[in-house]
Amino acid sequence: MKRILLSLSLAAAIVLSAGLSYAQNIPEGFDEYCRKTFDEWNLPAMSVVVVKDGEVVYLKGFGLTNYDGTGKPVDPVTTQFVLASTSKAFTGALLATVIDEYDVKWNDLVTKHLPDFKLYDDWATEHITVQEVNTHHTGFKTYSLDEMPFFGYDRDDLYRLFAVLKPTYPFRSKYAYNNETYTISAKIIEKYTGKSWDDAMAERIFKPLAMVHSTTGNKDRAFFTSENLAYGHKVVYDVQGDSLKIVPRLDRNEGYIWLSAVAPAAFVMTTASDMGNWLKMHLNHGVFEGDTVITRKNHDMLFYPQTITDFNSEKVCTYGQGWFVEQTSRCRLIRHTGLAYGYTSFVGFVPDLNMGIALLTTNGASSAAQSGIARKLIDMYYGVMDGTDYAHESLESFIESSKPGPKKEKPVEEFVAPLKNKAYTGVYKKEVVGDATVYEKDGQLMFHLNTLDAPLNHKNGNKFSIFVPGSGNFDVVFTVKRGKARTLELTTGDPFGEFVRK
Repeated sequence: MKRILLSLSLAAAIVLSAGLSYAQNIPEGFDEYCRKTFDEWNLPAMSVVVVKDGEVVYLKGFGLTNYDGTGKPVDPVTTQFVLASTSKAFTGALLATVIDEYDVKWNDLVTKHLPDFKLYDDWATEHITVQEVNTHHTGFKTYSLDEMPFFGYDRDDLYRLFAVLKPTYPFRSKYAYNNETYTISAKIIEKYTGKSWDDAMAERIFKPLAMVHSTTGNKDRAFFTSENLAYGHKVVYDVQGDSLKIVPRLDRNEGYIWLSAVAPAAFVMTTASDMGNWLKMHLNHGVFEGDTVITRKNHDMLFYPQTITDFNSEKVCTYGQGWFVEQTSRCRLIRHTGLAYGYTSFVGFVPDLNMGIALLTTNGASSAAQSGIARKLIDMYYGVMDGTDYAHESLESFIESSKPGPKKEKPVEEFVAPLKNKAYTGVYKKEVVGDATVYEKDGQLMFHLNTLDAPLNHKNGNKFSIFVPGSGNFDVVFTVKRGKARTLELTTGDPFGEFVRK
């Protein structure tokens, strides 16, 4: 299989590395495995740190910060990456510092601290606890509300939308991964610290951990203004050329909209070197360089199993406060991955080994390469030399899944013409979500909701579609009675119910 880099000149055929590597206490062959995986996966940029027994034993950067001709070699000390979902653990830790200092307990009801908090189900509203909001068993479907930022709903709006978001599963019955619930923790943090989530993170996590090159992406619009942020890319497989290509992400504006709205779940920006300090603190039970950042009691709660996410005969996986906790007969691996808008990450540690690893990349297609490197390192420390190549195996799976499958024939529907435009025009109300307005412009039906203004394109009968920049196409379905639309439903996947015509 060929490897292709886009927009590279002199650096096209080589893997660049920068920074320091430490021979002491790092298994022989680990650096070679990192380089091999970086090369095989054709990763744009990667930065790696390994902490063992309280010391950084490996720190290195690979690749370039950009592939437009202006990129610099990745510096593991200063080159920033977006952590995406590994940011969740930061919000969990920040919440723990608030619980340490203020009259907040993990088992407190959320409504004790946020009287305006409301879920669709009254019983769930009255019983959900502080420790539950980050653990993905609220009853919402996977990735609920993720499309709403592209309609112009910000973090505060998403918090209010919980009141009308119908649960898909019974409360506490099922694991379903969600980003927006982390806004609830952020609200508690902001109430007691008197600071924004961004400023509280800087003051209570970054500063005591000496994470001097870390920030949040919407603080001073750092996502756009930071000179040290590596540019987001993705690796794609070209079937015709049997090659892996590096493609830049061109949707930075849309990325900023989404990441800002779900920032407590996804928008920490940091470096591999700073992540070394983050890992040191966790491996030392909340203490960094002799100072307690999080008390032992509340630090332990970050990894207390709340939700079973997966299990089989070999392992049990649960979820804590922004961390997956994977237990096997060999060890406990506390880990998380992140993927968003051209960035992927893996952060994890094995308490029994007193070892942690963080891998940050600009491959917004898959975090499997990083996960493979981490699992190989664990094998190395345990002396398992069975030849398993996790990163290569995941690459083969990635390539196979990228190949087109057999085409499925769509069932042919009998075409039904729409009614006249005036049958649909009007204002449709939905509590909390707001008014959706359907109007006519130069003979074209238009759909307006919050900040979105888009053409309504007819599909069949009373079904239309809209295109939402950054998100995609969604159906708008009208219910018609006596020749006039009475309700509409926006099929983003979030069960808000119908908008009723005023």
